[in-house]
Amino acid sequence: MRTKSMRVIDNNLYVGNYSLVELADKYKTPLYVYDEVGIEEKIKIFSENFKSNKFTCEIIYASKAFLAPYLCKMLDAAGFGIDAVSCGDMHLINKSGFPMNRVILHGNNKSIEELEMAIDLEIEYIVVDSFAELVKLEELAKAKKKKVNTLFRINPGIHADTHAYIETSLLSSKFGESIHDDEILNKVMNIYLNSKYLHLDGFHSHIGSQINNPKSFVAEAKTMLNFIKRFETKYNYKMNTLNLGGGFGIKYTDSDKEIDLELILNEIVKSVEEGIARHGLSINKLMIEPGRALVGDSGFTLYKCGALKTTFSGKKYLFIDGGMSDNIRPALYQAKYTVEVANRIKDELTEEEEYENLLNFYDVVGKCCESGDIIALNVKLPEVKKNDTIVVYATGAYTYSMAMNYNGLTKGAVIFVKEDKIREVIRRESLDDLINTCNFEVE
Repeated sequence: MRTKSMRVIDNNLYVGNYSLVELADKYKTPLYVYDEVGIEEKIKIFSENFKSNKFTCEIIYASKAFLAPYLCKMLDAAGFGIDAVSCGDMHLINKSGFPMNRVILHGNNKSIEELEMAIDLEIEYIVVDSFAELVKLEELAKAKKKKVNTLFRINPGIHADTHAYIETSLLSSKFGESIHDDEILNKVMNIYLNSKYLHLDGFHSHIGSQINNPKSFVAEAKTMLNFIKRFETKYNYKMNTLNLGGGFGIKYTDSDKEIDLELILNEIVKSVEEGIARHGLSINKLMIEPGRALVGDSGFTLYKCGALKTTFSGKKYLFIDGGMSDNIRPALYQAKYTVEVANRIKDELTEEEEYENLLNFYDVVGKCCESGDIIALNVKLPEVKKNDTIVVYATGAYTYSMAMNYNGLTKGAVIFVKEDKIREVIRRESLDDLINTCNFEVE
C-alpha cells in the first residue's frame, strides 16, 4: 500500500527525500501526508483514459474526499472540475482562485443559502436532488431573474457490491428520484418546460463508492442511456449531458482486489459511445466524479506509539496519539487499513516467532474515550516500542475531511511532499482554534 515515491533507506521509510520519522517529528502527529507524485500520476491516468472523439469528457473531482486550496490549484492546472456540497466548499474553492464555471453543487437537502450562493457564483451545474428542491430552485431563480443550468439526479436502482453505508442507488436511498417514479418525473418536467430560468441539461446518477468492477459502471451507463432514450421520446426534449458520478475504488489491504482503473475508464467510455449510437442520442458531454481514486492511496497518516499494553486475556494493544478523531472510517463502517512501523520497516518475525508468539498481533487503537476507537485490528508487526513512528496507508480520502475535535483534540497538519519540496497545505490546529467560536461572556 506504499505510495508512488516511497522507498526504504537503512530500515527507515522515506517519501520523496524525507524520512517519515523526520516528518513526524517536525510537523507533529497525527500528521496527514500526501505523496504529490502519486496524485499527479492518478491525474494523468484519468486524463489519458477518460476521453472520446465522439463527445466531451469532463472529470469532476469529488471534493468531499479531501479539499484544500493547493489541491484546487493542481486540479485547475489539469483542467478538472470540482464538486461542492456546501457553502463552505464553494467558498474555499472560490477563494483558491479556481474557475467557478467548472464547479457543480451536490446535496440531498440544499439550503436556501447554498442554492443562492451557487446561483450568484454562476457555477457550471446545480445537481437537483428532488422535486421539492426543484420547486425551491425555481422560486430562487425567478426572484433573482437568473438562468440556472442543472442536472437532475436519478436513482437507477443498481446494486453496487460495496458497504451499505456507501451504496447510494438502491430504491430506498435518500439520494435522487427513482428512475421508475413516472408521477414525480412528470412533475419535474412540467416545471422545466414552463420555466424561464431553469434549464435541464442532463441527468446525474451515482451507484456507490469503493467499486472495483467495471461491470457496475457499464450497467449504470446502459441503464441511464435507456432511460434517457425513453425520456427524450416521451417529452420531446433532448439531453446534452450524462454524469455517471464516481465510486472508483482503491486498494487498502493485500486482500483487496487490484483495481484496473485504466480498464474501468475505457469500458465506461466505450459503453457510452455504443449506447449513444444505438439509441441515436444527442449526448455531447460525459462526466464522472472521482474523489477517493484521485487522492486516497497517495495519502497516509503518521502517528507516534504512546504506549503498549497486553491485557490479562493476552490481547496486545498499540496505542497511537490519534484515532477516530482523525480517522472515523473504521468506527463508521469497519474500514480496514494496512499498518507498518516506519522506523523499523525491514524488521521481520522469524517463522518460529510467527508460529509461537501470537502476541505480535496488535490492535492499533486511539486515545479517544470510546471502545470503538480503533484504526486496525490484528495487525501483524515486529515488536513495537514506545515512540515508534506508525504509518497507516491509504488515508488520503475521507479522513481529514471527516476529522473532528472530539475529546478536545486538535486536527493535525496536512502536508504535500514531492522530492525535496514540502508544502504545508493545512496547518496544525492550535488550542486557541478550539475556542475561537466560543462566547466566554457570562451574564
